[in-house]
Amino acid sequence: MMTKQEIENRIAQLVKEYGEWTFDIPLPEGVWTGGNRGIPHTRLKSVLQIIQDVSVKPIYSCRILDLGCLDGIFSIEFALHGAKVTGVDAREANIKKALFAKETLGLKNVEFIQDDVRNLSVQKYGRYDVLLCSGILYHLNTPDVFVFIENMYEMVEKLVIIDTHVSLNPRVSVIHKGKEYHGHTVREHSYSDNEEAKLKRLWSSFGNDTSFWFTRPSLINLLSHTGFSSIYECFNAPHLNLGRPGLEHEDRCTFVAIKGQQLKLHTSPASNNLEEDWPEGSLSYTYRKEYRPTILLPGFVWRVISKLKYINKAVENVKK
Repeated sequence: MMTKQEIENRIAQLVKEYGEWTFDIPLPEGVWTGGNRGIPHTRLKSVLQIIQDVSVKPIYSCRILDLGCLDGIFSIEFALHGAKVTGVDAREANIKKALFAKETLGLKNVEFIQDDVRNLSVQKYGRYDVLLCSGILYHLNTPDVFVFIENMYEMVEKLVIIDTHVSLNPRVSVIHKGKEYHGHTVREHSYSDNEEAKLKRLWSSFGNDTSFWFTRPSLINLLSHTGFSSIYECFNAPHLNLGRPGLEHEDRCTFVAIKGQQLKLHTSPASNNLEEDWPEGSLSYTYRKEYRPTILLPGFVWRVISKLKYINKAVENVKK
């Protein structure tokens, strides 16, 4: 058992070597990885409740794969509820921090693996009851994103949770297996960035300089084409923007994709072979430019600015 001073010293060492923590995780002796910022993690609350409400198994019986786990708060939360968890992230900085939090908390039912999510496969990782894809889908480009979703479908027994940005300003269309999907391309890194700079940018893509963001209809259609029998969007708990009314991001949403058996209808046989996609322009929220004034800047720039504003407003609230 580490003392409070030992935990604090180790956190300081990790910060010096790998940079600040993304998540504020409570550790023993009243120590927090981020100093106890007091910021509610509404996305974590939402995802945990989805698993509790939708999974056919209780969470303590689930095998959960957390993709793009960063420094591990989702994986650790699931493990504290008794699930058997695997967290995967491509960056050494994130894995080192996650392993430290795991060891300090004495958790035996969670493991962290440094790997690119594009290496995902049944052969390499096996099958899971729940796959969490939070904050990673919009960091992938085509065609990798299509293979990634298909691999998730193959690996999951029942439930895939996708928390992602969607395109509100589609300008590009791509074809995959004869189907057309719409969205826009986001530049994740500057043209002048070297590999070291890209690695240090923990909230940006790994191994690709640009990413593709699907529109809401295109992402739903892709999940349906992949084979998921039901797709839902989660609205509670909302991802609130602390310090001002409204959502944290109007272009961020959480989908629940269920891998189930398609039932045949007895009373409406015409429905059984019906294949109909959501049209573009449907399912779109109102776009207000004040929420993303940096839309023309590289994607990582407006995400950093948005994150800083989010933290500053939360700190002001706590002080009040």
